[in-house]
Amino acid sequence: MTEEENELIMKLKGEQTQLDAAFYKDMFEVMVQHSPVSMYILNDWSFSYVNKHFCVLTGYSEEEMLNDEKQLNKLIHPDDLFIVKDRILNSEENQETYARYRLRLYKKDGEMIYIEVHSKKIFKNGQSFLFGSVFEVTGEVIADLKLRENQERFESLFYNNPDAVFTFDLEGNFTDLNPACEELTGYSKQELMEMSFSPFIVPEDMEVTQEYFGQAAKGIPNNHDITMLDKDGKRKNIEITKFPVKQAGEIVGVYGIAKDITERIEHKKVMEELIFFDSLTKLPNRKLFEDRLTQILNFSELNGKPTAVLFLDLDRFKFINDSLGHHLGDEFLKIVSKRLSENVRLTDTVGRFAGDEFAILLPNTGEEESIKMAERLNQVLVEPFDINGHSLSISASIGIAFSKGIGESVDELVKKADIAMYHTKKYGKNSFTVYSEELDQNTAYKLAIEEGLRSAIDHQEFVLHYQPITNLKTGELSAMEALIRWNHPDLGMVPPDQFIPVSEESGHIISIGTWVLHTACSQNKAWQEEGIHPFKICVNISTIQLQHPNFLQTVKKTLEETGLDAEWLELEVTESILMENTETLKESLANLKSLGISISIDDFGTGYTSLSYLRQFSFNRVKIDRSFIGDISHDLNGKEITSTIISLAHKLNMDVTAEGIEDEIQLTYLREENCDGGQGYFFSRPLPVEMHKLTNTPKKFW
Repeated sequence: MTEEENELIMKLKGEQTQLDAAFYKDMFEVMVQHSPVSMYILNDWSFSYVNKHFCVLTGYSEEEMLNDEKQLNKLIHPDDLFIVKDRILNSEENQETYARYRLRLYKKDGEMIYIEVHSKKIFKNGQSFLFGSVFEVTGEVIADLKLRENQERFESLFYNNPDAVFTFDLEGNFTDLNPACEELTGYSKQELMEMSFSPFIVPEDMEVTQEYFGQAAKGIPNNHDITMLDKDGKRKNIEITKFPVKQAGEIVGVYGIAKDITERIEHKKVMEELIFFDSLTKLPNRKLFEDRLTQILNFSELNGKPTAVLFLDLDRFKFINDSLGHHLGDEFLKIVSKRLSENVRLTDTVGRFAGDEFAILLPNTGEEESIKMAERLNQVLVEPFDINGHSLSISASIGIAFSKGIGESVDELVKKADIAMYHTKKYGKNSFTVYSEELDQNTAYKLAIEEGLRSAIDHQEFVLHYQPITNLKTGELSAMEALIRWNHPDLGMVPPDQFIPVSEESGHIISIGTWVLHTACSQNKAWQEEGIHPFKICVNISTIQLQHPNFLQTVKKTLEETGLDAEWLELEVTESILMENTETLKESLANLKSLGISISIDDFGTGYTSLSYLRQFSFNRVKIDRSFIGDISHDLNGKEITSTIISLAHKLNMDVTAEGIEDEIQLTYLREENCDGGQGYFFSRPLPVEMHKLTNTPKKFW
């Protein structure tokens, strides 16, 4: 080959080399310098090359990246710097190595990002070089962190939840569960993972449980209460929430959360008992009774069938309660409640309103059936009760009321039965009364009386009439009985037997009794100051007054204010008062007698008084009831009874006064029987003070 040819070949090769260099340079610019991936070359601790994308990623210029030997320390998070240092230091010479790792990188503006580094380590000419590419993975890392956080949160909620949390497959078998499931069921996790939910559910709740499970398996979340059995067979109330388990949009099972609400249910029952049931007898109280009655009345309006309410009050329960003590009295009420409940239908409701008052609701019951029920209850109650060795009998006063149809209110129906019961109580006992409009009119009259009593003293509507009591041995006036009268502005003159019981029920008897006592003592003192020959003033007192804790002080204060000596005051108690608490009564009467006051027992012979009471209480006087005195004129048993009472009283050192003397025959017999005193229309009817013509000489009636 000629020299020219060689030169030409060499020239051509040089031109090709230049062309190749230009090509590779362009290719470098495109594939590396302008690559959408960050790239770098690290020579020991300094960058010897960075592409544009890496500069954009970090926010630093190429000059800043290449000329600052500490640039690596600025970029890498201090806690991650050791990873890069290990890559630089921990490779043997001439050994090419590849690594992939993630770091936290600080941009120039201070923002921290996550990067993934792919690096290759090469040794050339005694120097080490790290060639690498960098990818920002901040979004991926944050997503992974959130996923991991959510997973940890889920596991924490699942496994540390105090409630039982579990998953079922679509067949109802456990696929996972937390420790609370073991505590709730009593089974171990291993045992539960081989079971379905069926063995835990009580038979009566199985159908509803399967229904709700099926709903959750179809994608319908639900919540309900059921009763389950644990491994020991103990019943537990649980509140359970179910919702579907989905994977890729498909339902693959059911989540469940079960909360043990046994204590809550028990607390609810206790609260309901406190709110709706009588604490002593466990019967429905008035609130629950009236709620049931409301429902029955609403239903009755639809079917047209009547509803009956029986209002029942035990007769003489107070006597039993005071005699046996309140503890045994409570036990007695429990037994009575049980007997009442045992003798009504399953559809009926027996409720206790207060004290010894009961109400019975009879749905869909006519008059004939209701009356038969009342008769039955009266019969079963008179059968003896055994209370701690005491055999006791009791009767009941019953009122019956029937719903009248549309518009009947609960209050009206109960009130009607109550009115009928009070009528039975007053006129019969151990019987029943069916409500009528006439009874309601009597109640309206009674309410008018109660309303008027509130202002009667202030309006000076009360007056006292005085009836003489005569010494049957001398014919002289020995005492005056003060008898209250009420001149009502609308009702006219109201008899004492109509307003005194109402005043006792309403509590007005205390103020009325105080007024009577003060007025009578003042009048007797006035007579004495006029020079009238002194005699006793007799004042009736009720059980309520005698039991009042301040009654003794009231009497003392009255005597002090009026100036009347205690020897000229006599307090009369009725025979029925002796049926009250005997020890309390004895103490009250003894305290009164210690003041110098005389005590008499009125209407003797009409009640249940045992003769032993006359021995226990040292009364000054016994007043024979007028019913026995009236029999004297008709030659009935009244003579024998009157004679016996007089003889007995004298043997007990008590005086005797006969009430209701109306003719000479009665007077003659009483004087022959050595009766001490007499009172009645034969001598004088009760008169206002101005009609008594008293003088300073003893008044004589014969």
